Amino acid sequence: MTKTGKTGKQFTNEELQAALFEAEDLMDQLLTPYFLLKETAQSVKFNNLLEGDGIDIGIRDKSLTQYVYDILWDKFKLAPEGIKNGFELTSASGIPIRIKVYTRNYYFFKYPNVCVYNFGSYQLPNPWDIYWKTRFLIR
Repeated sequence: MTKTGKTGKQFTNEELQAALFEAEDLMDQLLTPYFLLKETAQSVKFNNLLEGDGIDIGIRDKSLTQYVYDILWDKFKLAPEGIKNGFELTSASGIPIRIKVYTRNYYFFKYPNVCVYNFGSYQLPNPWDIYWKTRFLIR
């Protein structure tokens, strides 16, 4: 994975699946709980093929410990001030992995719904309907 910018390109399910595994591996290395967001979460929620222009993940601002900053600096040269609101990385196959750092205590992140999808279990916002209606307002 590397730092990246916006592409807007649509990717295949296989490409997105590989990027999701890379994102999951990164979150495991960071010891950071995370949620799937936007179209990534919708595909997992309804057990559909992944589609879209990247992988979207959300982490809590309180998860940004010194350990997380150190790992992100060592691997990607991401400075702490560049991480505070979120950041974007590119998977080995060129897929954007967007990591949103949210600061508010949203109700739908309090009791996540865990879904099993293609050999992994992922946390999704719960209740889904409220999250889906307000997904663009998350800060």
